[in-house]
Amino acid sequence: MEIDKLKVGDIILIRSNSRISEMVRRLTNSQYSHAILYVGVSSMIDSDGYGVQSNNIQRLLIDDPENAVVLRLKRRGTVQEMFNVETFARQKIGTEYSTEEAKIAAVTKDIEAKNPNRQFCTRFVAQAYDNAGFKLVQNPDYCTPEDLLNSDLLERVPDMLRIASEKELEFANSENPLEKQRDIHNSIFQKARELTGRDIQTFEQLGQVIIEMPEIDQEITNFVRDSGFLTMTEGDIEKNPWHYDAKKMIEHYKHPEQLFEVAKFYATTEEKTRERLILTLNSLKQANKVIPREYFKMEIELYQKLIQFSLQRQTEAMKVLKYS
Repeated sequence: MEIDKLKVGDIILIRSNSRISEMVRRLTNSQYSHAILYVGVSSMIDSDGYGVQSNNIQRLLIDDPENAVVLRLKRRGTVQEMFNVETFARQKIGTEYSTEEAKIAAVTKDIEAKNPNRQFCTRFVAQAYDNAGFKLVQNPDYCTPEDLLNSDLLERVPDMLRIASEKELEFANSENPLEKQRDIHNSIFQKARELTGRDIQTFEQLGQVIIEMPEIDQEITNFVRDSGFLTMTEGDIEKNPWHYDAKKMIEHYKHPEQLFEVAKFYATTEEKTRERLILTLNSLKQANKVIPREYFKMEIELYQKLIQFSLQRQTEAMKVLKYS
């Protein structure tokens, strides 16, 4: 995938030769079987059997150029509109996947969502855009990959695929730390459901229920602390110290071109990462000011730390660019 050519909000439709992909295409009468939303900084978000999750688009491998297409708004959205698309997508991370809801999309598009607290790939993408004022399809609750492909508001972007290098293939097939993050998120939501009896699917819903049910505040806070959720970045520092130290980065990436690309990535993308973190931090501070909770205090400490780690990655990367 030509990552440098992707823009926030791009929709990637893919298919494969797997039995599931073939079945989805047959049931939905679609050329493609899955939809992915690109949200910038090499991040993509989609809804599959594991639920709504974020991943690094560098891990997306397409075995045939005919098996993927990139769609983009014909009328480019404003910064605020694209921010609204991304915000909706990130808020849905953790939401469980519903096969039953996905099946309905193949049958009818004239009803409201029977279970709005569940997602499947095309609903997720269409609703993210609907949240920003773009009605890509007739019914964002129930739609198919073919509906997105034929949307009057979207157009195909040519020349978005290329042959992956050996290094890119190695990275795509390496251990994915986001899988551990997904498992931790799921354990937190499961614990919250057990404590409240409510269908909690996202951190936004978790924050709301903690406001409404202060009696679970301390227990859920303790559970989150013990889950490893707060120390995931420290784990990344331990495993990939060269992303946080200029000298180690130069020592690790022997090839000058690869060193430059990695340093350029962190030097140019971390500011956007911090903008998103700061928005969340400010929301948490406001919530805790109005309705103090131990959970909010813990989250505030976490986001302050994440912002500092982001600044460190950018600062060290800029040192590499300056002296290499």
